[in-house]
Amino acid sequence: MRYELKQNQGIPTPLLALMAIATGLSVANCYYNQPLLGSMARAFNVTDFSASIVATLTQIGYMAGLLFVIPLGDLLSRKKLILANYIISASALLSIAVSPNIYCMWIASFFAGASSVMPQFFIPLVSYNSSPVHKVRNVGIIQSCLLIGILGSRVVSGLLADTYGWRSVYFVASFFMLGCFAMIHRMLPSLPPLKQDTYLNLLKSLLRLFAKYPYLRVASLRASLAYASFFALWSCLAFRLKQAPFYASDNIIGILGLCGLAGASTVVFISGYIQKYGVRFFSVIGACLMLLTWTIALYGDNSYLWIIIAILLIDAGMQCVHLSNQASVVALDDSAINRINTVYMTVYFLGGSVGTFVAGLSWEHFSWTGVVCTGIFFIVASLLVNCSKQKVNPAGM
Repeated sequence: MRYELKQNQGIPTPLLALMAIATGLSVANCYYNQPLLGSMARAFNVTDFSASIVATLTQIGYMAGLLFVIPLGDLLSRKKLILANYIISASALLSIAVSPNIYCMWIASFFAGASSVMPQFFIPLVSYNSSPVHKVRNVGIIQSCLLIGILGSRVVSGLLADTYGWRSVYFVASFFMLGCFAMIHRMLPSLPPLKQDTYLNLLKSLLRLFAKYPYLRVASLRASLAYASFFALWSCLAFRLKQAPFYASDNIIGILGLCGLAGASTVVFISGYIQKYGVRFFSVIGACLMLLTWTIALYGDNSYLWIIIAILLIDAGMQCVHLSNQASVVALDDSAINRINTVYMTVYFLGGSVGTFVAGLSWEHFSWTGVVCTGIFFIVASLLVNCSKQKVNPAGM
């Protein structure tokens, strides 16, 4: 059954549920590798830094998909674009599963990331079509499932890898993408393009939008710096847990992802308070939680208890920053909602890519202390952006 969608008229519950589930399964493709990096390094007989490039290239691929694929949502049928991405994603994940060496893994990881941008079609779609009273709530639901996908992917990949080997994770993920393809094909309406223009003009318009809205620049930068700090922890945590005193298996590393699921409840909780307290308030609160995380990570890195507390805090803090900023920027201009979200998410994932890369270098040369210093640097920079003079968000948040 296909549903009809109209601006501000509401979204049928089954379709909202489908997009929420598809969001979680799609974004998970970018995070399955995090608990597995140590095992991948051993399987291909490469350094930890070479293995960390898998995560970096996945993030860079996702950023490339945001920059070059998402703008097409204003030019072509979004349904066709979404379906095409699911096919490419399934193929890339299958290629990872059968990769004979780290170099093939790097290439396939880039395309897996580039083709996993479907949530960034769904979030503006939900915001555009939800009734005004439920707009922030519905975006919060999608964001909650996005977070569950990020954190749940680590649990699933750890469990599967410990039992069947890390390659099994990508066989299963490829199957999930084919399942999403079938359900989206059946239920999502055609979603015609929002405007008539050339692809080159759409890409140029991204720069114009970035220049036009000072608030977009501020929101993107502070969220990006926070995401760099967030990824500094998650991209190197597996390496730390493979060492003494933990010597943790992929299974244990993956299960720690469950601790971060508390962040999903944070999304649901704060979504109703963003308009009341403002984006800047939640950005500061989130950044402070993340700064506390790194203090704990520095002095409690020999204890599972403190590691778990750090995971809880950094995931909750990141969601405070991300949800508040994204929910506000997509309300800036309804006529350019896909492109504004593209600008925000491109800058956001640029931060994640930089954080992953710098943290990998820090781990290689300065071990865990270097990773902690990297995380502190990025989150302090995010806090400094909050301290700068800002124009009021036109959306009123």
